[in-house]
Amino acid sequence: MSMNSKNKIPIIEIKRKLLHIISGILALLLLSYNLINTFALFIMLCLGIAVSILSLKFRIPIVSYFLNNFERDKDKKNLPGRGLIFAFAGCILALKLFPFQISLAAIAILTFADPISYLVGCKFGKTKTFLCNTKNIEGSLAGALISSLIALFFVPLYLALPGAIVAMIFELLTIKIQNLELDDNFIIPLATGTAMLLIENLIYII
Repeated sequence: MSMNSKNKIPIIEIKRKLLHIISGILALLLLSYNLINTFALFIMLCLGIAVSILSLKFRIPIVSYFLNNFERDKDKKNLPGRGLIFAFAGCILALKLFPFQISLAAIAILTFADPISYLVGCKFGKTKTFLCNTKNIEGSLAGALISSLIALFFVPLYLALPGAIVAMIFELLTIKIQNLELDDNFIIPLATGTAMLLIENLIYII
């Protein structure tokens, strides 16, 4: 969703966003049809971290192909596959903390909000947000609207739309614990799930 005066999106970013969406859709399908569970996701997360660390020292054929074609240069040297690793961690926690349908909605919002906001923002964004001067309102609105429509497969609109709005707000923020910057792929499913759960409980109380 970064501002780009020439409205050109780097090819690497297009490929990253498409991979993000495809991975999220696959996860949603597998979870929805009970073909995978949180334990399996946890094992995959552990394997992913191990492969990431090993790839810093060794060339792993299939892994190196994905890193060369989908990974940013700075992440290749620090934590290869950083985005995917944090997304797995965020989704696992969401599945453990929230009701199943809310968790799926949070994962759906994670899958579509950031890629859509980035792509729309790069092509059509003009109005900078006050939370982050490198991102724009047009991209954030598109990300919230489209991801909330996808989340309707799992939760009602009164949960999907606020959840997507919260996701886009946290996508604009930079959150650090000491010197460690938390990835938005980790924060978004947790913030989104929390918002939807609070709204649902509030409605029941009323």
